[in-house]
Amino acid sequence: MTAFIKKECMELTRTGKLLILSIIFIFFGILNPAMAKLTPWLYEMLQDQFADQGLNVGEVTVTAMTSWTQFYKNAPMILIVMVLLMSSVLTGEYQKGTLIQVVTKGLSRKKVFFSKLLTVYGTWTLLYLVYTGITLGYTMYFWGGDEVSYLPLGIFMYWLFGMFVMSALMLFGTLCDNSGQVLLGTGIVFFATILLGYIPKIKKLLPSTLMDGLTLSNGTTVPGDFSEAMIITFLLIIICDILGVIIFNRRKL
Repeated sequence: MTAFIKKECMELTRTGKLLILSIIFIFFGILNPAMAKLTPWLYEMLQDQFADQGLNVGEVTVTAMTSWTQFYKNAPMILIVMVLLMSSVLTGEYQKGTLIQVVTKGLSRKKVFFSKLLTVYGTWTLLYLVYTGITLGYTMYFWGGDEVSYLPLGIFMYWLFGMFVMSALMLFGTLCDNSGQVLLGTGIVFFATILLGYIPKIKKLLPSTLMDGLTLSNGTTVPGDFSEAMIITFLLIIICDILGVIIFNRRKL
């Protein structure tokens, strides 16, 4: 299993996926504080156009909260890119037929699945830490004295939501034959949780609620508002992983 995990890591490197993901996560990590820092200048540049439309824009105050607002707004973009590049983690093996040789030589299907799963989880976690760390570093450099409420919890919640999406991705990887079907299934789950969030009675139970870290930081919500969503998301991750193992064990390779 350890050797198979190393093989997965080497494949991520050799195919260029890790490089592409790293560039994108680093770019958006820098973009968050950069956009916040440039906001007053952008408003100043557009002030004449606003005046022509009868709009009077006062002085724009930029704080650390502005940078973290960009952080939460851009987080779905990096998650979508992650899904796009990881969608073939299992289906690519089916199409090449490489898993047959590994399984016939004694490696259990369970270990194959968990090797893939741990690689996906590890990649998301590492790159998300890079994305967060860069934003945090530049934000502290520019606005060191500013404090953002419940920032660690907000960051953790979005990481947990990403883990849920990765679990759904792996589950559909055991059900589908190509990456297009995996993307479709994962996309349906992703957008279904968001659309269901418009129903007030069940919103607090949905994984998509964990994407609202911004409301936690600006004081609109409190940590207790997310406790049920975190518990349910954690349980859904476990359920997806268990179902993934069961289906993968019965799947024709």
